[in-house]
Amino acid sequence: MPLVGFSPTKARLVIEENKESVLVLKVVVAKEETVELITGGKLESLCGVLRIRERKPDAEPSNGKGIGSLVFVEASGQADGQQAAKFQINISMSAKKFDALLRVAMSGRLPSKFFVDAGEKVSRAETKGMTYRMGPDGRTKTWDNKTFRSLLVTNFSMILPITVPEKTPSATPSPETAILSPLEGTASYGQVVELADDLAVFHSETKHTLMAVVSLIAVMAVLALLFNLALLFK
Repeated sequence: MPLVGFSPTKARLVIEENKESVLVLKVVVAKEETVELITGGKLESLCGVLRIRERKPDAEPSNGKGIGSLVFVEASGQADGQQAAKFQINISMSAKKFDALLRVAMSGRLPSKFFVDAGEKVSRAETKGMTYRMGPDGRTKTWDNKTFRSLLVTNFSMILPITVPEKTPSATPSPETAILSPLEGTASYGQVVELADDLAVFHSETKHTLMAVVSLIAVMAVLALLFNLALLFK
């Protein structure tokens, strides 16, 4: 079964009383994808709309086989009023999964990518509507949009973004900061004044002690001198 990838570009939510909510997204074929149209051109050159409808708990997927459809809409109008061809994807989703998608949409984010399985499986190796064929660039997906303007979507998967908060890198401490104790910090004004008083007291006590020591040394010198003089004149 061909799997086609798409990328959303815009989104809006449609809420109606007594009806299922519908999330509408403008979509384009994913960059790495290519789908050739049997009528000419490629699907990636067309704009599309994805409608995701919330499915009630007691409701079953359409026809009991698929969950939606991929529809080709031909160009319409004439001359300047002509509208270009486009495509539509209609999906029904369970209420639980729809709520998860809705939370992402309401947070201002869009799914990064989604995929649909389109076409009706005939046998193990054959499908109708959208098939693979060999071309100049290798095997490519081809949509017979002339015979099968509407394709059954049998599976749908979506990649939702998840935001992980980044940790703020801490600044590398300088060598001087690294040797400081975690308890050391900037001193307050009161602490500075108290430290200055302690230094003044210490300086005063040291000065008096030094003077006493010098005086004692002087007295001892005088006594030694007198003792030597006494010995000399004896």
